[in-house]
Amino acid sequence: MFVVGLLLGLFYAAGGLIIDLFTIGLNLGTVLAFGAIIALPVLFGAFGVIVDFVIKLVMLIKKKVTDVIYKKS
Repeated sequence: MFVVGLLLGLFYAAGGLIIDLFTIGLNLGTVLAFGAIIALPVLFGAFGVIVDFVIKLVMLIKKKVTDVIYKKS
């Protein structure tokens, strides 16, 4: 699925480049479209790592709390 998204993003950026060349010339939007192909997967990957860390931290705290509550004496 990642490859499909990457190809669609590349197709979108290339299409925008062609349209810009024939109409108004290159502008900042074209640069942003090509930059998004690189930046967005990196940002989503970093977000995934952070969310994974937070979930593991919450699960660790939950485990410690439940172990204290249900600890046999």
